[in-house]
Amino acid sequence: MVLSGADLQRQTLRLYGELLARSENWAGQLVFACGEGVSATGLPAAVSIAGGTSLLLDADAAAVKSVFRAGGVDFVVNTLDEALRILKNEIRKHRPVSVALPDSVQSAIAEMTERGVIPDLRISFGSAQGEAEPMGVESLRLALGDIVIPSARAKALLNDRGWSEVVLERATMAELRELDTRLVSLLSDGLRRTWVQRIAHYQRVMAGGVRVVWLTNAERERVENSTEVE
Repeated sequence: MVLSGADLQRQTLRLYGELLARSENWAGQLVFACGEGVSATGLPAAVSIAGGTSLLLDADAAAVKSVFRAGGVDFVVNTLDEALRILKNEIRKHRPVSVALPDSVQSAIAEMTERGVIPDLRISFGSAQGEAEPMGVESLRLALGDIVIPSARAKALLNDRGWSEVVLERATMAELRELDTRLVSLLSDGLRRTWVQRIAHYQRVMAGGVRVVWLTNAERERVENSTEVE
Protein backbone atom coordinates (compact mmCIF):
# COMPACT_ATOMS: atom_id res chain seq x y z
CA MET A 1 0.00 0.00 0.00
CA VAL A 2 1.32 3.44 -0.99
CA LEU A 3 0.64 6.07 1.66
CA SER A 4 0.53 9.81 1.12
CA GLY A 5 -0.53 13.01 2.86
CA ALA A 6 -1.91 12.66 6.36
CA ASP A 7 -1.68 8.84 6.41
CA LEU A 8 2.03 8.87 5.54
CA GLN A 9 2.70 11.53 8.16
CA ARG A 10 0.68 9.65 10.78
CA GLN A 11 2.64 6.48 10.07
CA THR A 12 5.95 8.35 10.22
CA LEU A 13 4.98 9.85 13.59
CA ARG A 14 4.05 6.40 14.88
CA LEU A 15 7.40 5.02 13.77
CA TYR A 16 9.10 7.98 15.48
CA GLY A 17 7.19 6.98 18.61
CA GLU A 18 8.44 3.39 18.35
CA LEU A 19 12.01 4.68 18.29
CA LEU A 20 11.51 7.10 21.19
CA ALA A 21 9.90 4.34 23.25
CA ARG A 22 13.27 2.57 23.07
CA SER A 23 15.66 5.54 23.23
CA GLU A 24 15.28 9.31 23.10
CA ASN A 25 18.66 9.66 21.39
CA TRP A 26 19.48 7.62 18.28
CA ALA A 27 22.61 9.56 17.32
CA GLY A 28 25.32 7.16 16.17
CA GLN A 29 22.93 4.22 15.86
CA LEU A 30 21.80 2.27 12.80
CA VAL A 31 18.25 1.13 12.04
CA PHE A 32 17.82 -1.48 9.32
CA ALA A 33 14.73 -2.47 7.34
CA CYS A 34 14.18 -4.51 4.21
CA GLY A 35 11.38 -5.51 1.91
CA GLU A 36 9.59 -4.31 -1.19
CA GLY A 37 8.39 -0.73 -0.73
CA VAL A 38 9.97 -0.29 2.72
CA SER A 39 11.61 2.99 1.67
CA ALA A 40 8.12 4.48 1.22
CA THR A 41 6.89 3.62 4.73
CA GLY A 42 8.12 6.85 6.34
CA LEU A 43 10.72 4.93 8.34
CA PRO A 44 13.81 6.76 6.96
CA ALA A 45 12.29 10.12 7.92
CA ALA A 46 11.35 8.86 11.40
CA VAL A 47 14.87 7.59 12.06
CA SER A 48 16.52 10.78 10.81
CA ILE A 49 14.24 12.99 12.92
CA ALA A 50 15.17 10.83 15.92
CA GLY A 51 18.83 11.55 15.10
CA GLY A 52 19.80 8.12 13.79
CA THR A 53 20.92 6.55 10.53
CA SER A 54 18.94 4.07 8.46
CA LEU A 55 19.66 1.52 5.77
CA LEU A 56 16.73 0.41 3.61
CA LEU A 57 17.02 -2.60 1.31
CA ASP A 58 14.14 -2.18 -1.11
CA ALA A 59 13.65 -4.28 -4.24
CA ASP A 60 11.07 -1.78 -5.54
CA ALA A 61 13.35 0.56 -7.49
CA ALA A 62 10.44 2.76 -8.59
CA ALA A 63 9.39 3.35 -4.97
CA VAL A 64 12.96 4.18 -3.99
CA LYS A 65 13.28 6.76 -6.77
CA SER A 66 9.91 8.31 -5.93
CA VAL A 67 10.76 8.68 -2.24
CA PHE A 68 14.17 10.12 -3.09
CA ARG A 69 12.65 12.75 -5.40
CA ALA A 70 10.20 13.72 -2.64
CA GLY A 71 13.02 14.17 -0.11
CA GLY A 72 12.10 11.15 2.01
CA VAL A 73 15.51 9.50 1.74
CA ASP A 74 18.92 11.16 1.56
CA PHE A 75 20.89 8.79 -0.69
CA VAL A 76 20.13 6.08 -3.21
CA VAL A 77 23.14 3.86 -3.94
CA ASN A 78 23.92 0.95 -6.21
CA THR A 79 26.03 -1.24 -3.93
CA LEU A 80 26.26 -2.16 -0.28
CA ASP A 81 29.83 -0.81 -0.29
CA GLU A 82 28.54 2.67 -1.18
CA ALA A 83 25.86 2.46 1.49
CA LEU A 84 28.28 1.41 4.21
CA ARG A 85 30.78 4.16 3.35
CA ILE A 86 28.10 6.81 3.77
CA LEU A 87 26.67 5.28 6.92
CA LYS A 88 30.05 4.71 8.59
CA ASN A 89 31.01 8.35 8.16
CA GLU A 90 27.70 9.75 9.45
CA ILE A 91 27.52 7.30 12.35
CA ARG A 92 31.00 8.36 13.41
CA LYS A 93 29.92 12.02 13.34
CA HIS A 94 26.58 11.25 15.04
CA ARG A 95 24.68 12.82 12.13
CA PRO A 96 21.36 11.53 10.79
CA VAL A 97 21.23 10.07 7.29
CA SER A 98 19.09 7.60 5.35
CA VAL A 99 20.40 5.36 2.59
CA ALA A 100 18.30 3.21 0.26
CA LEU A 101 19.69 0.32 -1.77
CA PRO A 102 17.36 -0.98 -4.51
CA ASP A 103 18.75 -4.49 -4.67
CA SER A 104 17.97 -8.11 -4.03
CA VAL A 105 17.18 -8.21 -0.34
CA GLN A 106 18.43 -11.73 0.38
CA SER A 107 21.80 -11.28 -1.31
CA ALA A 108 22.38 -7.93 0.43
CA ILE A 109 21.50 -9.40 3.83
CA ALA A 110 23.87 -12.29 3.22
CA GLU A 111 26.64 -9.83 2.37
CA MET A 112 25.90 -7.75 5.48
CA THR A 113 26.14 -10.87 7.62
CA GLU A 114 29.44 -11.89 6.02
CA ARG A 115 30.88 -8.43 6.64
CA GLY A 116 29.74 -8.33 10.25
CA VAL A 117 27.38 -5.38 9.84
CA ILE A 118 25.18 -5.37 12.95
CA PRO A 119 22.45 -2.71 13.15
CA ASP A 120 21.16 -1.51 16.51
CA LEU A 121 17.55 -2.22 15.55
CA ARG A 122 15.77 -4.01 12.74
CA ILE A 123 12.19 -3.00 11.94
CA SER A 124 9.89 -5.09 9.78
CA PHE A 125 6.26 -4.80 8.84
CA GLY A 126 3.60 -7.51 8.75
CA SER A 127 0.08 -8.54 9.67
CA ALA A 128 0.91 -9.52 13.25
CA GLN A 129 3.20 -8.26 15.96
CA GLY A 130 5.96 -10.34 17.40
CA GLU A 131 9.60 -10.21 18.24
CA ALA A 132 12.17 -12.13 16.23
CA GLU A 133 15.94 -12.03 16.23
CA PRO A 134 17.19 -11.92 12.63
CA MET A 135 20.86 -11.07 12.20
CA GLY A 136 21.33 -11.38 15.95
CA VAL A 137 19.96 -7.90 16.73
CA GLU A 138 16.91 -6.47 18.44
CA SER A 139 14.02 -6.72 16.03
CA LEU A 140 10.64 -5.02 16.08
CA ARG A 141 7.84 -6.36 13.92
CA LEU A 142 4.96 -3.92 13.55
CA ALA A 143 1.41 -4.85 12.63
CA LEU A 144 -0.23 -3.16 9.67
CA GLY A 145 -3.81 -1.95 9.42
CA ASP A 146 -4.39 0.87 6.95
CA ILE A 147 -1.25 2.26 8.57
CA VAL A 148 1.10 0.80 11.15
CA ILE A 149 -0.49 -0.09 14.49
CA PRO A 150 1.49 1.28 17.48
CA SER A 151 3.01 -1.29 19.81
CA ALA A 152 2.10 -1.42 23.49
CA ARG A 153 5.47 0.15 24.26
CA ALA A 154 4.79 3.16 22.04
CA LYS A 155 1.26 3.56 23.41
CA ALA A 156 2.68 3.59 26.95
CA LEU A 157 5.05 6.43 26.01
CA LEU A 158 2.13 8.59 24.89
CA ASN A 159 -0.09 7.65 27.82
CA ASP A 160 2.64 8.48 30.34
CA ARG A 161 2.99 11.98 28.88
CA GLY A 162 -0.68 12.62 28.20
CA TRP A 163 -0.11 12.95 24.46
CA SER A 164 -2.60 12.04 21.76
CA GLU A 165 -2.15 11.91 17.99
CA VAL A 166 -3.81 14.98 16.43
CA VAL A 167 -4.25 15.83 12.73
CA LEU A 168 -4.30 19.57 12.04
CA GLU A 169 -5.31 20.68 8.55
CA ARG A 170 -4.41 23.94 6.81
CA ALA A 171 -5.51 25.25 3.42
CA THR A 172 -2.22 26.76 2.25
CA MET A 173 1.49 26.24 2.75
CA ALA A 174 1.76 29.69 4.35
CA GLU A 175 -0.84 28.70 6.94
CA LEU A 176 0.93 25.41 7.55
CA ARG A 177 4.24 27.20 8.15
CA GLU A 178 2.47 29.57 10.55
CA LEU A 179 1.00 26.58 12.38
CA ASP A 180 4.44 24.99 12.69
CA THR A 181 5.82 28.20 14.18
CA ARG A 182 2.99 28.27 16.72
CA LEU A 183 3.52 24.63 17.62
CA VAL A 184 7.26 25.09 18.18
CA SER A 185 6.46 28.01 20.53
CA LEU A 186 3.83 26.00 22.37
CA LEU A 187 5.58 22.66 22.87
CA SER A 188 7.81 22.46 25.92
CA ASP A 189 9.85 19.37 25.02
CA GLY A 190 12.54 18.87 22.40
CA LEU A 191 11.12 15.60 21.10
CA ARG A 192 7.97 17.13 19.67
CA ARG A 193 9.62 20.41 18.67
CA THR A 194 12.20 18.47 16.65
CA TRP A 195 9.41 16.55 14.95
CA VAL A 196 7.56 19.72 13.92
CA GLN A 197 10.75 21.45 12.79
CA ARG A 198 11.97 18.59 10.59
CA ILE A 199 9.02 16.64 9.20
CA ALA A 200 8.35 19.15 6.39
CA HIS A 201 11.89 18.60 5.11
CA TYR A 202 11.23 14.92 4.50
CA GLN A 203 7.57 15.06 3.44
CA ARG A 204 6.88 18.01 1.19
CA VAL A 205 3.42 19.05 0.02
CA MET A 206 2.58 21.16 -3.03
CA ALA A 207 -0.42 23.11 -1.73
CA GLY A 208 -1.93 23.15 1.71
CA GLY A 209 -1.49 20.14 3.90
CA VAL A 210 -1.57 18.71 7.37
CA ARG A 211 0.55 18.52 10.44
CA VAL A 212 0.21 15.40 12.53
CA VAL A 213 1.54 15.92 16.04
CA TRP A 214 1.21 14.67 19.60
CA LEU A 215 -0.63 17.12 21.86
CA THR A 216 -2.12 17.14 25.32
CA ASN A 217 -5.80 18.04 25.57
CA ALA A 218 -4.92 21.53 26.83
CA GLU A 219 -2.44 22.08 24.00
CA ARG A 220 -4.97 20.95 21.44
CA GLU A 221 -7.53 23.43 22.73
CA ARG A 222 -5.02 26.26 22.51
CA VAL A 223 -4.08 25.42 18.95
CA GLU A 224 -7.64 24.91 17.73
CA ASN A 225 -9.30 27.81 19.58
CA SER A 226 -6.75 30.60 19.25
CA THR A 227 -5.08 32.32 16.35
CA GLU A 228 -1.90 33.03 18.22
CA VAL A 229 0.17 31.19 20.79
CA GLU A 230 1.40 33.51 23.50
